[in-house]
Amino acid sequence: MATSNFHNVNASHIFACSLENEWDYEDLVDNLKSELNNDSDYVDYGKTDPNELRSFPSRTLGSIRKYHQYKDFYVEVCVTPVIRSGYYEGVNLDWYIRLYVNGSEDDTYSDDARVSTIANDYIEFIEDIFEQYSQPLGVTARFSNGETIYHAIK
Repeated sequence: MATSNFHNVNASHIFACSLENEWDYEDLVDNLKSELNNDSDYVDYGKTDPNELRSFPSRTLGSIRKYHQYKDFYVEVCVTPVIRSGYYEGVNLDWYIRLYVNGSEDDTYSDDARVSTIANDYIEFIEDIFEQYSQPLGVTARFSNGETIYHAIK
């Protein structure tokens, strides 16, 4: 039985990276963190990927956090880039979002216009970086046994 090589949850494309060895992996991680660090809201500390699967281990690459103050509370938008192992080879780049209201995880304001704008700006920033270091792919076909055929985007 076959399976898809990449587990993609949120990214607009599968941002695939082909790696020859462990050094290539560490080089990719360092390059991505360096690019992300260009944003003043970037913090480099580890989190766990809530979308990690046993067959697709992952590593988070810090987070970009922005606070939006309302009258008597604040909403923190936290976008976390993820590097996720391919099933057969390589890795793909993804991200996830968490919202916190006064420090507690809460997605009540996920439809709020200001929160959506902040999240979308950071998603665009992250995916622009991903595009520089990967080959964006789309799914051409996925068969009932899980086998997947990909096509290059651009």
